[in-house]
Amino acid sequence: MRENDFLEWIAGQTPADPRVPIGVGDDMAAVRLPGSLALLKIDQALDRVHFDLRTASPQQAGAKAVNRCLSDCAAMACQPAAILLSVALPADVDQDFAQALFAGCRAAAEAFACPIVGGDTALWDQRLAITVAALGQTGPEPVTRAGARPGDAICVTGSLGGAILGRHMTFTPRITEARQIAAAAPLHAMMDLSDGLAVDLPRLCRRSGVGAIIESAQVPIHADAHQLAFQDQTPPLAHALGDGEDYELLFCLAPRDVARVQAACALPITRLGQIVAGSELLLQDTTGNYQPWPQGGWEYKSLR
Repeated sequence: MRENDFLEWIAGQTPADPRVPIGVGDDMAAVRLPGSLALLKIDQALDRVHFDLRTASPQQAGAKAVNRCLSDCAAMACQPAAILLSVALPADVDQDFAQALFAGCRAAAEAFACPIVGGDTALWDQRLAITVAALGQTGPEPVTRAGARPGDAICVTGSLGGAILGRHMTFTPRITEARQIAAAAPLHAMMDLSDGLAVDLPRLCRRSGVGAIIESAQVPIHADAHQLAFQDQTPPLAHALGDGEDYELLFCLAPRDVARVQAACALPITRLGQIVAGSELLLQDTTGNYQPWPQGGWEYKSLR
């Protein structure tokens, strides 16, 4: 089973509801309440899938679980307002482990003044599973994946690739930067890069009904991607496109606004390419020739 196929099936089984202007398929859902719009997200983090307790501490596992959910708040430029936790603890862990796990969750939430307001705990004979739900506050029109237009510039914060060398456990959700960018200029579409540009850009384009051209020379490659390339002889660009777990922001806006958001954001912002009409995605190489969009991206695998 492929995750994307299952998610698309779920979307097809979810009927439209007038109370839900943003449903399955974006970074967060939106529910219209009397006088306001609530943004909702639930995410899970599993031992040997999203972290590995053989090398990571319970504090690190808890922090990553919360930060993954907060990254989706960043993707829609919303302010997280509350967190709920549900934890299935292995039956053989002690109280020190459980307290350390909660401390990691709490530290990640407190970094954005977001209270943990409740949840649930259980013991079972399997590995640690952490489920995090977030409630977010936003303006009347949250940024979604669905508004990219032909001619838009495609931009990304930070640099990409090689997160498995350690950044996947220590990243900071781009909530502050998302709000800086959104305040500086109208954003047409945005998402966070959790699974890698190779798989996440097609998701944004499908939601917006557009295609894209990315210039390979403009992709910002992290030093970790170069280090990983030296180890496994895979080109650094392939790592930048396909490794995933970068948790940077991918967004689209009018070209005239790129300089404005670059000046407003505390992080480097790189213009990668442009949105085009149609549905084709292409990678323009350094010679100017167009290549098919690469396959890849992070897939759920058990780290046995």
